[in-house]
Amino acid sequence: MDKDMPDLDRETHALQEPDAHTRKFQAVASWVVVVILIGFGSYALMKLVSVHETPGTYWRDLIREQFPVLVGLPMAGLGALFVTLILRISTGPLEFEMAGVKFKGGAAPIVFWIICFLSIVLSIRMLWQS
Repeated sequence: MDKDMPDLDRETHALQEPDAHTRKFQAVASWVVVVILIGFGSYALMKLVSVHETPGTYWRDLIREQFPVLVGLPMAGLGALFVTLILRISTGPLEFEMAGVKFKGGAAPIVFWIICFLSIVLSIRMLWQS
């Protein structure tokens, strides 16, 4: 840090850059969330496979008729969160500019998640055979 920097600038700079301990905790927490997401997604798919063992046809018919809504949308949300977390882990805090608007801080991951989610949902919609 520069000795000629005013005290206010030093405090602002210190607030903007997390220390090594905080960055390590954020990385570990992000990986924990990624592992939980993979586990939850796998569990949900395993339960979906075993739905044919339930008595009656209600659940089978519901899943067959509404598969994109019951399975596709939640998995799209998990997939978008997975991509957002992996990108943050590999590159650090997200910042990007789109249509003249700059997203950084807390807004960047949220907007990036929304973009990923909507693109996955649109892909499901375009590829789903009715």
